[in-house]
Amino acid sequence: MERTKKFLVFFLALVLVFGVLGLAGCNGEDEKTDEGTEEKAEGIRSVDDLKDGDKVGVQSGTTGEQWARENLETEGIEVVVYDDILAAFAALQAGDVVGVINDIPISLDIAKDPARGVEVVQEIQTDENYGFGFNKENTALRDAVNWALAEVIASGEYDTIYEKWFAEKPMSIPAAEATAEEPADAPKTLTSGKILIGSDTAYPPFENVEDGETVGFDVDMMKAIGEKLGLEIEFKTYKFDALITGLQSGTEFDMTASAMTINDDRKQSIDFSNPYISSNQSLAVKKAE
Repeated sequence: MERTKKFLVFFLALVLVFGVLGLAGCNGEDEKTDEGTEEKAEGIRSVDDLKDGDKVGVQSGTTGEQWARENLETEGIEVVVYDDILAAFAALQAGDVVGVINDIPISLDIAKDPARGVEVVQEIQTDENYGFGFNKENTALRDAVNWALAEVIASGEYDTIYEKWFAEKPMSIPAAEATAEEPADAPKTLTSGKILIGSDTAYPPFENVEDGETVGFDVDMMKAIGEKLGLEIEFKTYKFDALITGLQSGTEFDMTASAMTINDDRKQSIDFSNPYISSNQSLAVKKAE
C-alpha cells in the first residue's frame, strides 16, 4: 500500500511538472507572438506609419528627395537631406532619422550588411528606370550606347553582371530596343578612344571606390558597352547634383553612369539612353532590437 501511495505521489508530481512546463511553453509562444504583433503594430512598416514631426533621410538631388518632399513633407514629416546615401543610412543607425527614402536596389544592398541593423520594409511604386545621360548635342554617342546596351542584354552579359552585384538574377529587364544600327565608326568623345564618364561614385552597388578603383554594376555595364564599341572607359567622380550641369558644359565628361532616374524634368536638360535597370523607391528603417 505504501509503495502504491509513493507511486501515485510520484505520478501526480510528474503530471504537475509537465503540465506547468506545457503551460509555460504555450504562454511563451503566445507572448512571443503577441510581442511580435505588438512590435509590428508599434513600429514603422510603411510610410503610413510615419507621424507628424518624424524625420526621414534622403540623398540630395535624387528622386527619393523629390518623392519625400511631395508626399511626406506635406504631412508634417521633416525631410533631412544628405550629400550621399551612406550618410543618410548612418543617420538612421544613429537614430537621427527614423527612416530613409531611397532607390530600392541601393537600399537592399546596404541592408544586406547585418552590422548596419537596418531593413527595407516597403517598396514604393514609382515606375522608375535608370538611364545613362548624354549632352543633347552628342546624339551619336547616345545611339551607339543604345545599340551596345541592347547587344549586352541579348548576349546574356547583362544577367551575369546583375547577378554579380545583386546576388540574384533580375526579375525584369527594361526593354532595350536599339535606336540605331551598329555605328560604322567610333562615336566622337572628348578623348580619342575613350569614354569619360561622370559619376557620383559613393553609391554602391552601382558605383563605389574600393582600394582606389571604381567598381560596381554601372562600371561593369559600361565596360561591356565599351567593349562592344571598341572604346576604353574612365570614371570621373562628381557630386550627383553636379552631373547634369557637367554634361551640359560638354567639357567635363562624355556621359554619365550614376544610377540616374529618367524623368521629364531632367529630359529638358539632357538626353538619356534606353533604360538599363528598373528601380522603385523604398522605405528603410532600423531593425527592432
